[in-house]
Amino acid sequence: MPDRKPTARKAPDLSNYFSGAKQSQQLSEAEEEILKLKAEIEELRSSGSNELEAQLKELREQLQSQTGILSIPIEQIEPNPEQPRQTFLPESVESMSRSLNSDGQLQPIILIQREKLLLFDGERRWRSAKALGWEALQAVIIPEPESLHRKALLTSLHREDLNPLDKAEAIVREIASNTELDASDIPRILSTVVRRLNMQKRMNAVAELVAEAPEKQHSVLASLGLSDYEQAVLSILLDLQLNPASVDANIFPMLSLADDLKAAIRSGLKGMHAIALQKLSAKNLGISEEQAHVIRAETTKKVAEENLSVIATRKVVNEVITSHQTSQTEITSTRKPVSLEVRRLQKLSFDSLKKTERSELLELQDTLRQKLTEIETILRDVE
Repeated sequence: MPDRKPTARKAPDLSNYFSGAKQSQQLSEAEEEILKLKAEIEELRSSGSNELEAQLKELREQLQSQTGILSIPIEQIEPNPEQPRQTFLPESVESMSRSLNSDGQLQPIILIQREKLLLFDGERRWRSAKALGWEALQAVIIPEPESLHRKALLTSLHREDLNPLDKAEAIVREIASNTELDASDIPRILSTVVRRLNMQKRMNAVAELVAEAPEKQHSVLASLGLSDYEQAVLSILLDLQLNPASVDANIFPMLSLADDLKAAIRSGLKGMHAIALQKLSAKNLGISEEQAHVIRAETTKKVAEENLSVIATRKVVNEVITSHQTSQTEITSTRKPVSLEVRRLQKLSFDSLKKTERSELLELQDTLRQKLTEIETILRDVE
């Protein structure tokens, strides 16, 4: 695994990698050059280099001149089951369809050769082309990288349009596949170690390791008195150039969201909005789970339709909670007088009733009969 370099590293000149490749209809004849290229692409993507797109454009031009780009029937292409991105919004696919329809395919998709051709990069273009009824797409075929999920994760992880739920699930899958941990235990382990290191005021030192070489990362982690599992989790996150504290605070909370909010994220809701809406729980509202689900759905719809900011969303959520807490207080206050009167009646002993004037007893009897009739009417309506 190549050492991670600081982000200030100069981007490599990709144009030299294919200068000696033979012209061929299959890129597999240039495997060594391609593997070098993929390593550099991953490093550039993960470091956020501004030179990446220019380099890739130059590469595509060279590949095309060497007839490395092939026309592949869409029916022969299948999505990658290890693709970190699980969410493809309809409007995003439609936008790409309009682009393909008006301008054609500007960039080739990248495929991996197995028994079938798997998508490594370009699934949105593939989905859009299928929607348009295209029969083929221009593609580059590369040898399958080792640790396919990690490679796909690196190409997707730092893109702004990868939603936090897809990101959280992909990170957990990567950690689980490289450790003996159950996926459900990973967020808890991370939260525990981050909380402890924060108390020890050593979390900042861990965050600074993101840009360091693996040897430095392992050396520092080994000095922190971590359990094997804690060290493994932090090591993998740092290898992915992720700040563990940020993952704990902003990404892994997506995994504990209510199912309806997870669905909303996959439909375009932002992660921080979902975290705010999560407060509309049955416990906070003092109502049933079914009722809370309805209120969350209504509030989520309002947030989406009005395009509310996170701050505005929090305000709306607090207003909804306050409104329901007030209603519950009012309901409780109407119940208290009834309870008090019941207790008062229970305190009327037989001896005290014997000492009461007949006229007062008759008046009490009439009142009780009238209230009993009202209670029976209410109970029938409830049924």
